Amino acid sequence: MANLKKEIKQRSTWIASMLACFAFLLMAVKVYDVPVSTMTANLMFMLGGLILIIGAAAMLGWIIAYLRKRLR
Repeated sequence: MANLKKEIKQRSTWIASMLACFAFLLMAVKVYDVPVSTMTANLMFMLGGLILIIGAAAMLGWIIAYLRKRLR
């Protein structure tokens, strides 16, 4: 029962944070006249950088695992 209450509280917190993010982005578009295309372009650049970082980390991990197996 306590676990269920904890899960519901975490879910509620997550939903509240997503609504706050949406309100902030809507405010940026409406109040500060930030074009949606600019925000979308920035999101794509950020996702591209994240993919590069994760890919480089995965490649490095694979190389380290390969070298450890080879040196044994």
